[in-house]
Amino acid sequence: MKHDYSMTLRIFVLSLLAGCFLPGFAQHRIEGRVNDIEQKALPYASVRLLHADSTYVTGMTTDSLGRYRFADVASGDYLLSFSILGYKPKSVAVSVRDVDVNLPVVCLEGDDVLLSEVTVSGSSIIYKRDRTLIIPDMQQRKHAYSGYDLLYNLMIPGIDVNTRKGTVSNERGAVTVYINGVRADMREVQNLRPKDIEKVEYYDMPSGIFTGDIASLNYITKTYKAGGYIALDGEQTLGYTAGDYNVGAKLVKGKTSYTFFGGYNMSKHDGTEEEKNEVINFPDEAVHRDRSTENAFYKNNQQYAQFKVNYAEEKYNLFAQAALTRDDTPRNGRDEALHYSSDASQNVDASNWTEEESLKPSLCLDGLFYPTKAQRIHVRAMGSYSDNTYQRNYAEDERLSKTHVDEDYYSFNLLGVYGINLKNSTLGASIMHDHHITSSTYTGDYDSWQHLWRGETIVYLSYMQHLMNDKWTFLLYPGVSFLNYRLHSQALQRYWTFRTNSWIRYQPNKNHQFLGGFAMGNNQPDISSMNDMDQTVDFLQIKRGNPNLDNPVIQEFFFTYNAKLHPVNLKLNLWSTILKHNIRSAYFIERDKLVNTFRSDATYRKWKAELSASCRISDNLRANGKLRYEKFEYPSIPGLDTDNFFASLDVDYYFKSFTLRGWVKSTERTLDNSSLAITKSPCTYGFSLRYNASNWMAEVGTANPFNAHSHYREYLYTDAYQYNQVRTGRIYQQTGYVRVAYTFDFGKKTSKERNNVDRSINSAILKAN
Repeated sequence: MKHDYSMTLRIFVLSLLAGCFLPGFAQHRIEGRVNDIEQKALPYASVRLLHADSTYVTGMTTDSLGRYRFADVASGDYLLSFSILGYKPKSVAVSVRDVDVNLPVVCLEGDDVLLSEVTVSGSSIIYKRDRTLIIPDMQQRKHAYSGYDLLYNLMIPGIDVNTRKGTVSNERGAVTVYINGVRADMREVQNLRPKDIEKVEYYDMPSGIFTGDIASLNYITKTYKAGGYIALDGEQTLGYTAGDYNVGAKLVKGKTSYTFFGGYNMSKHDGTEEEKNEVINFPDEAVHRDRSTENAFYKNNQQYAQFKVNYAEEKYNLFAQAALTRDDTPRNGRDEALHYSSDASQNVDASNWTEEESLKPSLCLDGLFYPTKAQRIHVRAMGSYSDNTYQRNYAEDERLSKTHVDEDYYSFNLLGVYGINLKNSTLGASIMHDHHITSSTYTGDYDSWQHLWRGETIVYLSYMQHLMNDKWTFLLYPGVSFLNYRLHSQALQRYWTFRTNSWIRYQPNKNHQFLGGFAMGNNQPDISSMNDMDQTVDFLQIKRGNPNLDNPVIQEFFFTYNAKLHPVNLKLNLWSTILKHNIRSAYFIERDKLVNTFRSDATYRKWKAELSASCRISDNLRANGKLRYEKFEYPSIPGLDTDNFFASLDVDYYFKSFTLRGWVKSTERTLDNSSLAITKSPCTYGFSLRYNASNWMAEVGTANPFNAHSHYREYLYTDAYQYNQVRTGRIYQQTGYVRVAYTFDFGKKTSKERNNVDRSINSAILKAN
């Protein structure tokens, strides 16, 4: 017995010493629940675990029952910080020693100020008086790797997200994307980690600092003060040769962060094949021509690099970034067999190929300033230079046409936005200037020097008023555009245009919204069409610029109804668009040539009705669908009209660390307001399987796996020229892809930076096709 007591004493002493001197080796749990003052669970509340000095450790959101649980917590003193929109934040001190901690229920008190601005419910979609707030749930975060993935998983009715191409759009066009209030390129959110995204704000009718956007989407993310990461990702297409490979690195030291991005992408395939029947109505006879592709080829590669520095204080946030992009298309063309049917039928072999190369350095300075909690100022200056070359050879038997163009393209953009939030109203003002200067030297069939500059200044004021406990909201949004441009050999063109985006919203309760309004604005004429150049298309057709194009004016009338009918979110949109002085293609006969030029003397109209719905069928099964009817017409051009019915469905199924996704889109028919061509697109569909775990992501997917003969049809009918065309190619048939990504964190975990390299290339070259 004495031996047993001695052994027990030694074990006790060793345990006591371990508890006193080795507290870091003990790992415990902290768990509990979050309720409101009525003892109702608060799902999706933010819970952050902090050291006693408020240094961030980790964070999470409560589940659908308001529960949270932190595992593997080392012994020590901590703070738990609780917050959710519409409630006052709360902090609780926690001491972890030698046992797991099961905290009493934490009750959050409603915030009267916040509750006057927002309707809070159990749904992850919350209608605020000036925007829609979306809070990701645990499943949506877990099964996403990037900002695009998470946005797709949110399934916001009316928003289309293409996770592979990096596009976000709604019924009116492209949605402007922001991260913590700073404007981001559509590809920038690719490097956002879902666990760093606290919420997403969607402004379908922007105001304040978002004044001037068609629609705005703002990611609100966590911020970190130390650490860094290295990220690698790559995607390889199966079915034809294409790949996209990127690397990123970030280092944070206190208030300053340094970020580098670089990447390479390439594509190589057999090109696009066409079967085209043309009719050219010359005064003496009509020439019928049949084109058939016999051999096509396409090869492109692109490289980019960017370095960025960010310095943040409580009152301001400053960014500076420099980027370099190179784009090279050494092969793009096809060989064709032509058959002419006129007074003398003949068969001709033809070839059409182009080469293009561009180098673009750019610089951006951006800043956010917060004079008070209610005020925000955003200023940005961007500039770039593009060195572009373009070469085209076209041959029919012994005849050869050549074009070579060297271009210097300069552009800069200045932006200033001011917004202030008052108790029941919001005031805003913005000014933007966009400027482009291009000089091009053409040699070959036509020798010419083209020097063009175009500038537009846009000024907006905005006033938003909330009435009757926020049931009614009015936005008055007057503005003006001053557009001017000049070709070196032409007179200066100047246009003043009134702009507005005014609307009224009625929200009878937390689940329903009605919105109606009127918008008016203008489009800049495409700079590549504003010249006095001729370019050979073939030996019967030339393409010609027009430096005297009018200022296109857009008018839109719209009505929107939003509804939350648990578990379904609905959105109904009705739109009418009138585009006056629309810039369009025009064809006429000039001696022995068909001339394809540009005109701005017609009005284009479009009507659209669209119903979107997303449904959380279960915690693991989500669906998003859309039905749309559209009608297009040119009233002044007889017979130029069509309509379209469209449907789409996306379904996600989550299981463990996997996401199974399926999507389908119906056939679609549109009238292109620029080319006047009516296009018919086939039904498309696809599947993907993704695995997410820790810092790894792997995905395999396929598009149109059972389609071997997908065709895109296009036809045009004018007095001088008609054609009917079928386009196909390897890229439209069965394809697959593999994506792999990995992020290595070092030091304290750091929010993943957005990849804001603008890979687009500016050019004003008039191209034959």
